[in-house]
Amino acid sequence: MTMKNTLLRRIAAHLLGADISATFHVLHTWRRPEDDVRAVRLEALVDGVKKRVTLYRHTPGTWSTMPL
Repeated sequence: MTMKNTLLRRIAAHLLGADISATFHVLHTWRRPEDDVRAVRLEALVDGVKKRVTLYRHTPGTWSTMPL
């Protein structure tokens, strides 16, 4: 699965040092039903090296590398 040009893509590109047009792959997504915290594990090829980041959505429109 690949992701569209969204806030999540822009944040992931920034954190991984990738170009915004890089190909990002969604490796895994999950959600905590009790408080609606969501997470997504992303991977991109940056300068020939695969890099990964996990981002957590605490509230709509906010993504962080820090879980709650």
